[in-house]
Amino acid sequence: MNKIGRLFAALCCVSAIWLTCVPAQAGYDPVKVHEIILRLGAEAMNNPQLPGISIAVLEKGGDEPVTAAFGTANVENACAMTPQSRFKIGSVTKVFTAALIHRLIEEGKLTYETTIDRFFPQFPDGSVIRIRHLLTHTSGIMDMLRLEDVCGNMTRYRTPEELIAMVGAQPLLFVPGTRQQYSNTGFLMLSVIAEKVAGESYEKQIATLFQGTLGMRTLLVGNDSAVVPHLASGYTNGKPSGLQLPIMASLAIARGTGNLEATPSDVVRLVNLDKILRKDVQDTLPLEPLVLDDGNEAISSQPTDNFSTSYLDGCTLFMFRDPEIILIGKLGSFPGFGTAYFYDQKTKIAVAISVNNEMAIPHAIGLGARILHELR
Repeated sequence: MNKIGRLFAALCCVSAIWLTCVPAQAGYDPVKVHEIILRLGAEAMNNPQLPGISIAVLEKGGDEPVTAAFGTANVENACAMTPQSRFKIGSVTKVFTAALIHRLIEEGKLTYETTIDRFFPQFPDGSVIRIRHLLTHTSGIMDMLRLEDVCGNMTRYRTPEELIAMVGAQPLLFVPGTRQQYSNTGFLMLSVIAEKVAGESYEKQIATLFQGTLGMRTLLVGNDSAVVPHLASGYTNGKPSGLQLPIMASLAIARGTGNLEATPSDVVRLVNLDKILRKDVQDTLPLEPLVLDDGNEAISSQPTDNFSTSYLDGCTLFMFRDPEIILIGKLGSFPGFGTAYFYDQKTKIAVAISVNNEMAIPHAIGLGARILHELR
């Protein structure tokens, strides 16, 4: 971004900050939340990699998130970011898909031990791969985004059946349950399973439970041709400096695994999953890494990260070192976009943060942890 662009973003941060605040609930002070997200969000906007940020905070049982938006939603046309700006939320979609599966388990239509050959009889080793393996990324199934034909042309749409067959032609990476390795394919398969068991389309189930019951009015099941009102423009880092447009990619191909679009003020309503589930994993999961079949813990950490992670039952455990805090949540990225959703079991407060630069998601992660740590 040139000097004029950076100046505009800074001015937007000062003069076009959008905030909402609601009356205080017992044990929850929205005025304090307002002050924290205003201060920390403004600090984050000092980073020239951030065209814009949108933040939402909500306590379990609440209905009106406290929100703040900073910077620009579209750099080319100098459009300010607002709480109504939508984002492609990437893999945060997996929390929604997992909730559909959890609901079917509660209804007795599935179990964690159900094997996937019931739904994909032609899939190799389907008799030893279980629902729990898909939910915890321990299936050994190759990530569809690593297929040469897929990563070589990210704009081409393929049906779930095509993708599952393409992955099925590849050998398992490991014996199910013995390792943990991220697989988008597993959640694509879960979306298909949800349809087959419920007898309703993925889109209809999302609309009924999340748009309806949880009041996520801005939530959309994305496709590759729709014109989406208030959709922010996405960017990536350019060389030697500044921003550039990201690689083009099909959104519809990520069905059930990364194809939802929403505002952070609706994503944060995931804090109220107990409205649609008797057992909300956000509250019932122990704050401990997943234990593999051999008794070892599944923990991953990158040298540049300030946290370690472990994939749990449709979500992720985040163990932060600075600030020192353990959270349940999910990260999502899609070309041009990044979203972080975190829930604090101690305070029953959640935060959702979206940025319109795919390379800036580390800033959203750190900001989310700092907000929830200060709210303690």
